[in-house]
Amino acid sequence: MEITDTINYYVEPVEIEIYLKKAGKVRTIIKDMFVELIDVEPLPNETSKKIFEHFKSNNQPIDLIEITNLFPELISMVFESYYHNINLYEKLSLYFKAGLSGSTDSWRLALYFTELLMKFEPTIASSQYIGDFQTYNLNYLIRKLNQLGEKFLLEDATVLYLIKRRNKAYEGKPRDKEFEKLVELWQFNVKEHPF
Repeated sequence: MEITDTINYYVEPVEIEIYLKKAGKVRTIIKDMFVELIDVEPLPNETSKKIFEHFKSNNQPIDLIEITNLFPELISMVFESYYHNINLYEKLSLYFKAGLSGSTDSWRLALYFTELLMKFEPTIASSQYIGDFQTYNLNYLIRKLNQLGEKFLLEDATVLYLIKRRNKAYEGKPRDKEFEKLVELWQFNVKEHPF
């Protein structure tokens, strides 16, 4: 499948070993695996819809610290769910603001912070009130770095998460055998060379 608009994909390089029979050698090539980013829907409640609509309409990542400013009724819920990591969310908020002001490095740092903070989900705040803002932010940041032409790599666990989201969205649709083969090779490589 030929991908022309790469903004909406995470691109993961996959090593492929090819045996050259005549030369009797093994050659390694790199092929890009394009994992489509699947958009996140807000929870079916008014608060989640308002939060997603506000940040989406302003073309911004969902900033947990800003949520508490915009929706003061959520302050106690956010604090109860995130007090262990609130200092990281404050830094992430600063990276978001710096990124929106033009700092490419801040977008990259925000991506890595988001990857880290996703490991502590779900919380009561995200699962019952806000919605899956972490995945929204992950997609947002990947797209932003793609638009800026920046190269970056995600943790294997994050790549696997994106693959699972893509596969779930494509259930019942025609199979993409090339994508499936690349996923299989990527998973083999991860098992063979764990970091």
